[in-house]
Amino acid sequence: MNRLCRWSAALAIAACLTPAFAGDDVSPLEPVKLRFDTRFVLELVAERMQVKLRPDVPLPAIFVESTVPLRQYQDAMEVQWRFRPPLVSNAYAIERNEIYLSDDASFYRRLKRTIDDSLAHELVHYVQAKYFNEDLSTDSCEMQAAEIQRWFREAYVLPKRDIAAEPTGAGERLSSDAAPACTVVRGVDGSRSVRCLTGPRPAQG
Repeated sequence: MNRLCRWSAALAIAACLTPAFAGDDVSPLEPVKLRFDTRFVLELVAERMQVKLRPDVPLPAIFVESTVPLRQYQDAMEVQWRFRPPLVSNAYAIERNEIYLSDDASFYRRLKRTIDDSLAHELVHYVQAKYFNEDLSTDSCEMQAAEIQRWFREAYVLPKRDIAAEPTGAGERLSSDAAPACTVVRGVDGSRSVRCLTGPRPAQG
């Protein structure tokens, strides 16, 4: 696990542990729920990554913090992160093909994010692992996930209209100024890897 991955995991855990802002009117006992269908988000992510989804690749199981046992999450992430996290945070477990999401409302209010764009972030890691054989240990993997998370949040979560309910053709949702900062590079041996432009280190989804 490289420095950026460790830093991202630690940051996500620290954010979950930080007390809510004074006056926050969202109770931590009221978990947030996914607004968008997982398949819809996955298809957008795959299109953004120029990947054609295959029926023979199993879809990830999705668990949320309020309903999953902490031990299950720790067991899933220990091999990958080389430590047992003290609480559930957003992550994709490669070996088990499982996505874990915090559904703590105060966490998302503090970071001005949503559980839906966090799902998009982890689905990027799913595609990286299952379609590009990445072990998620490179900075490029995290940078691409953060970039697509930002794009999804700005293009689909922030608009008030329910885009998920509107049938649109491939490519119709993408604006000309939303070019991804990351690209797929093909090696001479036929291998594929993710490469991103350098920039500020992103926080984990």
